[in-house]
Amino acid sequence: MKRLLAATAGLLLLPVVLLGAAVGTLSGGAEPTVPGGVRGAAGLALAAARAGFAGEGLRIGVAVGLAESGGNPSARNLNPPTPGCPHGSTDRGAWQLNNCYHSEVPDACADDLTCAARETYRISAGGGDWREWTTYTSGAYRAQLAAADQAIAALSAPGAAGTIPPGYGTPGPCGLSPAADYAKHLITELFAITDIGTCALFSGHVENSDHYPDANGQAHAVDVMVGADSTLGWQVAGWAAANAAALHVKYVIFQGQIIDFREPTPAWHACRDPTSSCARLHGDHVHLSLTA
Repeated sequence: MKRLLAATAGLLLLPVVLLGAAVGTLSGGAEPTVPGGVRGAAGLALAAARAGFAGEGLRIGVAVGLAESGGNPSARNLNPPTPGCPHGSTDRGAWQLNNCYHSEVPDACADDLTCAARETYRISAGGGDWREWTTYTSGAYRAQLAAADQAIAALSAPGAAGTIPPGYGTPGPCGLSPAADYAKHLITELFAITDIGTCALFSGHVENSDHYPDANGQAHAVDVMVGADSTLGWQVAGWAAANAAALHVKYVIFQGQIIDFREPTPAWHACRDPTSSCARLHGDHVHLSLTA
């Protein structure tokens, strides 16, 4: 990001899927934050939507972030002297907020997706003016629009809250509930993950686990295996939390963090008992429990 006064390129007026009301479900009204491991297109989309970007502004915001930094919250790029910055400057964070032209934005904010998205929203006039970003004025952001569309669509895929399409659910004695089966289907379709743990016949999980079949012979949980890919894990976890209402999410666990939608104000926090399975056993997979 450098302050350039090049002519504004024309906006591409193409349809875009919106995150909609699901964006606010993460914290029940309090300002949500993006988990630290989320980055790339999914992290940009999640943070930008929560900052207030919508429609074409959201789409361009994600594409600009990808073009500027690849979605890396800690990215740094040095600039030579420019008008108003005789000693050079540094572009910082996912949206490369310049430390000279925007010295009001501290490094800690520029490096935090939630805070950086909020400042980007302000600087870009709510997504309507991107002239300060060189990847916009040069048109380089256009190469990232497809990736931006995919990330936005993935985050908003469930659509109408509370509605599970017909045909989901697998029969007992150890099947999946409709919501668990639907979530499994979406995760495979959106994130290309096929290694997903489902029902367990009363072994390998804590007592009364949602992986155990209920009276109908159906389990209400899935384990999304991501191995050492924590970025992918946080993308799945963030997506599930952002779409909690639509997916009927009870709680999500990953890497010692949990968000429980049975609490009055759900928010990500460390598992409270460091000896629990919540804290110890979810380093290589995202656990998703559902109510339906």
